[in-house]
Amino acid sequence: GPMPKVIEDEVVITKTEQEGKDALEAEGTFGASWQIMLFRGVRDNDIELVKRVCSSHPAAIHEHFTSGMKEWELQWDSLRWYEFGDSTALYVASAYCADKVVRWLLSNGVDPDAVCYSKQTAADVIGVCTFKQEQAKTIDDLLKAERLPPQPPIKPTLFAKIGYEDHLKTVYEEIVNPEDPDGPKMKRAKRVSETVVRCKVSVTYKSYWLPPKTQYEVRIRAMKSPEWRTERTQATHKMITGLAAGTTYEVQIRAKNIAGWSDFCEVVTVSTPNAKRVGNEEGEEEKIKKKESEEEKKAKEEEEERRARRKA
Repeated sequence: GPMPKVIEDEVVITKTEQEGKDALEAEGTFGASWQIMLFRGVRDNDIELVKRVCSSHPAAIHEHFTSGMKEWELQWDSLRWYEFGDSTALYVASAYCADKVVRWLLSNGVDPDAVCYSKQTAADVIGVCTFKQEQAKTIDDLLKAERLPPQPPIKPTLFAKIGYEDHLKTVYEEIVNPEDPDGPKMKRAKRVSETVVRCKVSVTYKSYWLPPKTQYEVRIRAMKSPEWRTERTQATHKMITGLAAGTTYEVQIRAKNIAGWSDFCEVVTVSTPNAKRVGNEEGEEEKIKKKESEEEKKAKEEEEERRARRKA
């Protein structure tokens, strides 16, 4: 048969990323990779260029971004290129005394202790490429400063879903014993099906300044309820299950680093759909005959197709 089509994951580009990409293209980078542009911006303490590149490649501020560069690209842009083969933006900024860039990176939550070339951190290489007394002192102070908890994550996007599950259960009804009508009643098992309504809310929060593997706490409660229910995760997406139908929920998120928890982001609300009235129209008997599951139906259709093909 024909090869099944592989559906590519849709790449969602945020407005910030798109603006960053457009700005870089307009600048006429002559085909230079974004890594080269970032390296130059960091080296030259050009904070605006750094912000433009990072808005189109937000995770780059946390990564060893130079490992995506070719050796000749680094040789072209730095005399000590071999020391930058596996470096973070903070490490490069520190080596070039780029104090504005260091300040901006740290305020965006990069890890000052990330290990780069020959097990060195940013603090080990202050000014090794360009030494400027005043900037070197500023960078040293910034790197030694007490770590602050992260900024609160961005407001999450919420999406509520409802589902219905049929559950079979056994109930026992009492019947008269025909042998002994006045004696104790007999129990007879009977299978009945009941429909259970299940609601869930998907919570998505993409926070660029927070490094990968950040711990998040998502909390949710029915509107005005005194009790929050909390869940922790390292993912930037959480599915919260077991919620009631036709209810408005409040959701908040906070993040954690070495220094502790951020504040919670502002409250976002979402309402779960109302449940359809189930089962009242059908008689008990029809409910017991459980509806054929979609899979069974599909399997039957496929079997019939196969038979039809064989005949042909």
